[in-house]
Amino acid sequence: MPSSLLDRKDLLFLLAELSKKEDPSMRFISTNRTEEIMEVNGIRNSWDAGWVVYVNGERMDGMQLKRGVKVGPNDQIRIRFETVERVFGRPIN
Repeated sequence: MPSSLLDRKDLLFLLAELSKKEDPSMRFISTNRTEEIMEVNGIRNSWDAGWVVYVNGERMDGMQLKRGVKVGPNDQIRIRFETVERVFGRPIN
């Protein structure tokens, strides 16, 4: 087994690699404080729902993604479209 498969990668880098392959197709927004998935396979965030990333059942927020979350081949990553509370367009919960 190549050692590169055992390496831990930054979650955003991994998601960007998948997006580049369009598996699934994703669009991101990046600011100096946060990262957010805006669209997956043509389904876009709205004022009351958005894409949420979970790693091993733990919800990741945009600030955690910006700081960097390392994942490995044994980590379970889920991207779910669910209800999100927003203030001025930014998710608060």
